[in-house]
Amino acid sequence: MVRSLPLERLATDSEGTRESELVLRARKGDGQAFSELVAPYVGLMYRIAARASRSAALAEDAVQETLEIVHRGLGRYEPGTSFKAFVAAIAVRRARTLFRAEVRRSRRELSAPVGEAPVTPAEWLAAEETANRIRTALAALPEKRRQVALLRLDAGLGYAEIAAAVGTTEGSARVLVHHALKELSDQLKDLVAGVRDEAKTSAKGAGT
Repeated sequence: MVRSLPLERLATDSEGTRESELVLRARKGDGQAFSELVAPYVGLMYRIAARASRSAALAEDAVQETLEIVHRGLGRYEPGTSFKAFVAAIAVRRARTLFRAEVRRSRRELSAPVGEAPVTPAEWLAAEETANRIRTALAALPEKRRQVALLRLDAGLGYAEIAAAVGTTEGSARVLVHHALKELSDQLKDLVAGVRDEAKTSAKGAGT
């Protein structure tokens, strides 16, 4: 008796096959295939890069550089593994590299004896307080924990995908994500409490 696969499984298998075909064509120099391959992940790359670099301008640069690196590095991608994790990990690394370079440049310019002080990365932060606090909390994490937090929260990757992206085991990825999210939670306790209080106040007001 032949058992039929669930529709979700069939759709996933079909998408994986299509993605593998696009990878093979792109490796042979098919530009259209590469465009189709990366198109679903451009928005994801930008969100990750914006969070990691804390700058819309740097995020745009990071996406462009990520696309170039992905194109050149298709030979390193292993068909059958998560392409999403592959591009997400590159986006995180490029955004952090650009951010560190921008910080160094700003410090050099600020230390110059003459000239107007440039805009610093901190001044590029969004005005919205919650976003600022989250970005600051992320920046305070150790590099690897920051990376897995971004891959989990912004990219929505599973533990196996995160493990493949950062070069570790799935068990280690779970531990890293757990510690990263706990640190974020501890740093944002007062923010979370404030949101809860505001929600309670709003609920009381609506009930009167």
